[in-house]
Amino acid sequence: MPGTTSANAALPINGRENLNSDPTRNFRFLVEFQPYGDAHPMKKVNFGFTSVAGLSMAVESIPYREGGMNTTLHQIPGQASFSPITLTRGVHLGNNQAWRWMKRLFTAVGPTTASGYAGYQFRTSVTVHVLQHPVNMGNDTGVPANDTLAMTRNDPIAASFRAYNAWISSLAYSDLNAGDNAIMVEQMTLVHEGLDMYWEKDIGTRKSVGQSQFVL
Repeated sequence: MPGTTSANAALPINGRENLNSDPTRNFRFLVEFQPYGDAHPMKKVNFGFTSVAGLSMAVESIPYREGGMNTTLHQIPGQASFSPITLTRGVHLGNNQAWRWMKRLFTAVGPTTASGYAGYQFRTSVTVHVLQHPVNMGNDTGVPANDTLAMTRNDPIAASFRAYNAWISSLAYSDLNAGDNAIMVEQMTLVHEGLDMYWEKDIGTRKSVGQSQFVL
């Protein structure tokens, strides 16, 4: 009507009026291992991986039919299952944590014997931190601009996934080919017993990788 203004007249049509409305990027993330014992091969450390897959869960349905309600098949929640998590990264010189972790699950390695692992803890919590994009943070990382790794660990997070009681069930290395122009890749698969997720509410919140949002 003439002479009136709408409160929403100034808002963009697509609702992208601020950085909080931007979808989270999927290419900035760190993986943090939080073992339950000090002697665990992975210790408490952050790793950069090429890809992370399998962050999902499902609840099975139990069909139930009863007399008097024959027109409807009831669906009752049953057991929950969590997909294995697959982590992929390049092979680094001297980095054998995944192999030592795998060796804890068996006592024989070919003709040799893997000794000294009896009774050691092989489970760990694994947290995948999805980091906020630099354009959302300005220049407020709190570390020198030339310290890239420290800057990444100090970045505010956008979301975090935590898998509980995880242990390595598969370890594979890429094929070797003299004709390839590629890097050697290590892929580990982890099974676990529970998945939790944390969402950040606002851009630029000062919770970083070093500040856990979960209670162990």
